[in-house]
Amino acid sequence: MAGGGVQGFVMDQSVNLAIAICIGLAVGFFEDVPINLVPDALIFGLTIAMIAQEVLLVQRTGYLGGRYEDEMRDYTRSMLEFFDNKAFWLFGILSIFFVLGMIPLILSSRDIGALSVARIFCVAVILTLGVDPILATLPKNDGTSTFGALVIYAIVIHSGLSGYPDLAIQLNGYLGSFSAVTCSSIVLTFLILSTRWAYIRNLCYGMADGWKEFALYIGIPLMTILQTEIPEFLELLFRIYVGAG
Repeated sequence: MAGGGVQGFVMDQSVNLAIAICIGLAVGFFEDVPINLVPDALIFGLTIAMIAQEVLLVQRTGYLGGRYEDEMRDYTRSMLEFFDNKAFWLFGILSIFFVLGMIPLILSSRDIGALSVARIFCVAVILTLGVDPILATLPKNDGTSTFGALVIYAIVIHSGLSGYPDLAIQLNGYLGSFSAVTCSSIVLTFLILSTRWAYIRNLCYGMADGWKEFALYIGIPLMTILQTEIPEFLELLFRIYVGAG
């Protein structure tokens, strides 16, 4: 397996899975079925998960003799040549996402309080950490690569968030409410963490993944969530072929 071998893959994904399990259990304690599309507990959990991944996986393997020390050093050097202000790279993008998030909050009917502002901040953190590996395409001056990476990442995240409540409702028919929300939260969290890690490996470290790696990083968790939408997709496909009638 490319980019660190089977052992490296197992170690990396074990970290992502362990984080996802912890977050899934926590969300299961606070949420019930049916659930909102993106409940507060899930947003807070995903924020903690992505920060934990950054600390336990990205930083740990990229610095101080880590497995990806050379790749991280080259990536950091190229980014600092593009962003000559490191403070903007670290905090400027976060601030932009936070300000953009405050606009719909002000226009919405939700009260502006500590909880709602904290949610906006958490969404800004999630977006910043999610976009961070895609920024590695900017020094290459390849607009198609940057835009394509953003589109694909957005589709994966949107599909995961859209299928999250459906998966929880489906599992609730076989499992209890706690288990259903926990399992769906684990799958979604693992999908987001695994997708981000795949982007970091590919865009930041230059490690190309084959179809097997893609399936294990993104394909399987994504299809686990999207399988609830297969009947709707087949109906759409039928209409495309046959039309009305």
